[in-house]
Amino acid sequence: MAHVEREERWGEHATVDDRRNEILRSLGMVLRERGFGSLRMQDIADHLNMTKGNLYYYFSSKQELLFHCHMKCMDVSMVALAAVEHDRRDAAQKLRWLLSQHISGILEEAYGAVLLTDLEDLAPEHRRQYVTLRDRFERGVRSLVREGIGAGLFRKTDPKVATFSILGAINWMPKWYQPEGTWSAREIAKKFSDYFVQSLLA
Repeated sequence: MAHVEREERWGEHATVDDRRNEILRSLGMVLRERGFGSLRMQDIADHLNMTKGNLYYYFSSKQELLFHCHMKCMDVSMVALAAVEHDRRDAAQKLRWLLSQHISGILEEAYGAVLLTDLEDLAPEHRRQYVTLRDRFERGVRSLVREGIGAGLFRKTDPKVATFSILGAINWMPKWYQPEGTWSAREIAKKFSDYFVQSLLA
């Protein structure tokens, strides 16, 4: 295993996972500034004041970095989806909470900037893994929309169209969200999840 110089900026008690997460956050911030096409591993290393060799110890390529950022974005959403499946509240309340968690997970960390990249930038196996989770989440949202329609809470509409419209709008949020803006990520999550659910109500 390659020797890795200790990075003072992380402190001596930082774990490998801590360092990997910091690198992923850094990728998100660099993506907001530069986009993925022209991005080099050296740019990420420079952003973290670390050597490129040390960066390669944690991630073998920028495609691997991108994949792990995508998976980090999905972590919060999938945990929330699993919780909703055991929730006894009505479909409107569950959908509002799920969308709020999903938005917060995208915006609160810099990882969400990866949603602006093309999935073709991922290696085929990584793309399949991510798309499997993304589709599972989409089906979960669609199921809640269908449940709300069946209970008379939501107006009659095509659940697939409604779900794609909502998730498409959410996926675009990293494009305009500014952490230093008027609203925090949590405030945006609440406002937009309220709006999306209101748009469905009967």
